[in-house]
Formats: sequence, structure tokens, C-alpha cells
Amino acid sequence: MAAVSPHSGENNWNSLQCGRRLYDVTMSENNPISATIVKVGVPGSDVTFALDNADNAFISSQVHVHATTGIVSSKTSFDRELVDTISFGVVATEAPAESGSRSVTCRVHVTIADVNDNAPVFEFPSPKNNTIVLTTGRRYEGNRVARLKARDNDFGSNARVTYTIEAGYPFAVDPKTGLMSVVGDLDSLAAQTANIRVFATDSGNPAMSTTGILNLVLERAEMDTHHRDQTSRRRAANRKTGTGSNFWIILAIGVVIILAAIIITAIVAVLVFTDRRRHSQKRELPEITPLPVIDSGNAKHDGMFHGANGDVRKTIAAVPASNIQKLQQVKIIVRNYMHVL
Repeated sequence: MAAVSPHSGENNWNSLQCGRRLYDVTMSENNPISATIVKVGVPGSDVTFALDNADNAFISSQVHVHATTGIVSSKTSFDRELVDTISFGVVATEAPAESGSRSVTCRVHVTIADVNDNAPVFEFPSPKNNTIVLTTGRRYEGNRVARLKARDNDFGSNARVTYTIEAGYPFAVDPKTGLMSVVGDLDSLAAQTANIRVFATDSGNPAMSTTGILNLVLERAEMDTHHRDQTSRRRAANRKTGTGSNFWIILAIGVVIILAAIIITAIVAVLVFTDRRRHSQKRELPEITPLPVIDSGNAKHDGMFHGANGDVRKTIAAVPASNIQKLQQVKIIVRNYMHVL
């Protein structure tokens, strides 16, 4: 902030002369009160000095002009962070003579020089924002996980901040940017939480620094929040569209039913083909008149056989044992597939 006092106007036609056209001076902040800023010199006899526009309350509160010596001194300890320059005028007036009084206004410009009187202040970590959360089991090596940030209200090199971090943790910090990255295995940390000290140091002489506390939280190697959200959204979409695990169960059941139908159809086709072939072979055999078999006694051949001493039995063609076994195997296969369904 610059404080300027307006010019008082033109000097008299036969005015005095200021020792300098502009009194441009520099004064360090945090100065003691009543410290000399500059001495305004005007050649002449019986010259007095006064602050131009003394009704300017702010300028009047900052500087004082000695009436006879022209010495300008401070009325306060300057703070560059509040006011960095002050401009004002000093009026020099010569005592009245026969030709009248003469006066001149000399301009003074004061630059407040910075002193390294402010330590850096952390914006991250801060008391309200100081935590980073990482997950164990994940590979972070080389990845940036946070950025340290501090401000310094000083000026120039006094405000230039560098960053460092407490030793003993698997992290590194870029001294200029404050970017923090992982350089080791997080599983080496025994605790699930850690308070890590970080440092911000300015480049003043002497340098000033401040310490911040970074709270590290290690979560177990489970699905992180992003992954859980994605899974939840995917499940919700499956419920809306009818997809998901139910879809695959229904598909598997359908495939089993189709395969069972194909197998049963093939078995039935084989049985039908075998039965037709057997009947075809029977039709090709020559017709043979069946002969009765008599247990005992005589029988009368009239198409029906009755024995005097016993029954007459007609021979029945026997089914080969191998065919019976095949039929039994087919029944077992069909029963098993029906059980699966």
C-alpha cells in the first residue's frame, strides 16, 4: 500500500530552492519510533518547515517534520506488509522580508524495505485440513500423493519457501513445489496412522521456518471407495436390466435342458431304429408252423393244444441277454438326466 500526500501547488515566483528535486529514500520496516527518515535542506535565512497538507490524517500519523531543522522522522514503526511506500511534501517558508515571504514544497518518497519478520504459514497441512488416506498393499512408489503449501507475507527472497519432511518415512518432498511422493513400501509402517512432521523454511537471513503435522491414515487392502461405488452401480444396473448372476444361472439351466433333450432324442431314435430292424429281420425269415410242446400224454392238433395228462405250452422266442442289458443302461442314463433337470 502506498500513501501519497497531494502536491500543494505552484511555488511563489521568487521561490526558494529544495536541496533535491525529489527526496527518494528507503527505510527498513520495524524501525524504532522517532527514527530519522531524511533531512530536507533549503538554502535561505530564517527558513521554517512544515508538513504539506497536515490535515491528511494518515500521513500525519506516520511522519513528523521538525520546524527549524527540516528533519523528517517516523511517528510509528513501519510495517511493510501494511504500507510499503509513503509520499508526501514538506513546505519550506522563509521569514517575511521587504520583498515578501518565499516558500517551496519539497517532495519526499519513502520506500519501506522488507525485513524477514514473518515465518511461513502452512495452508496444507492445516489444523482443519491435515489428512491423507492411502491403502496398504497398493503400489504407490513414484506417485504423488499430496502437496505441501505454505505462504509467507514477506517480500522477495524473504518470502521464498522451501519444503522438507521428517526422516524415517517412505516419502520424499520436492523442496520447491512441495509435491510429496511415495519412495518406499507403505507396508513397512507398523501403525495404521502416523503424524508426520513437515517443514516450511523461507530464504531470509536469518531464515525463519514453521512446522506442520501431516496425518497419514493407512486403510486395509480392501476395495477402495471408488471401486465400491463402481460395483454398487454395476449391481444396480444389473437389477434394472435383469442381468447379473441370475442371468448366468438361467442360461446354464437352458443349456443343460437343450443337451438333455438332444441326448434323449438320440436314444429314442436309436431304440426305434433297432426295433424296426429287428421286425424287418423277422419278416424276412420263412414262415414256420409252430409245433406244440407236450409235457406228457397225447395231444390233439387243432390249433389249440390240450394234453390228456398235462398242459400244452407254445414256445416263445427268447430275448438275448445283451439286448436286455442295453435297455437297462438306457433307462439309467435317462433317469440320471431327468434327475439333473
